[in-house]
Amino acid sequence: MTITTVPSLVVPEAFSRWLESRGLIYQILVDFYGRKPTLSLVAQWSRNRQMSVAAEMTEGGRELKRYLCSQEPAQLPLICEKENREYKRLMNELPREAAQLGREQEFCNVLSDVYASAGIVFKKCGGEADDHIAIELEFMAVLHERMLYNSFSVRSAMELLEIQENFLEEHLLRWTPQFCERLNAATDSPLYLGLSHMLEEFLPQDLQMLRAWKSSLESSAAAMV
Repeated sequence: MTITTVPSLVVPEAFSRWLESRGLIYQILVDFYGRKPTLSLVAQWSRNRQMSVAAEMTEGGRELKRYLCSQEPAQLPLICEKENREYKRLMNELPREAAQLGREQEFCNVLSDVYASAGIVFKKCGGEADDHIAIELEFMAVLHERMLYNSFSVRSAMELLEIQENFLEEHLLRWTPQFCERLNAATDSPLYLGLSHMLEEFLPQDLQMLRAWKSSLESSAAAMV
């Protein structure tokens, strides 16, 4: 009888800070692209120490941090009211992935199949479409959590890593550059400009790091054979 051993997951120091911060960055983007900026949401992120660390990974994150942390508490209700109106306007004007790529007919079941194949079902409180920017970003956030906290081997981490790599290449990075370009032109809100700059800078960086970590895991697995 042959017993097959599965290499345990070891995170090199070079990737640890990225792994610690990327899930938080995805969650920041999901929170602000997925719902109106309530007072509790703005207060939560403006006081979150971990957010400050994660924000330093991108210039857009630093913009967002400066904006949120510079507000006087007494001004937050008025700021939220203003940004709330801006969110409604922008989400009504900016296209989702299918419209951005001109592929409305093809997207009926494509993304739902991708989510289902990964065993993920979203609870859509606002009836969001599967190609809504917040839903696609939440897919990445969920996979990150699974990879980081529920994977105990190189093999399982690689499987989740490859799903994320493919989703960035085939979906998010195919349409978010144009989404961000249109968002930048459509608003002068420091909140949404910071989020836009954060998104357009972080996603290519995240793909690059995923590829580098994948290469590192492959090398580690080969060395143990």
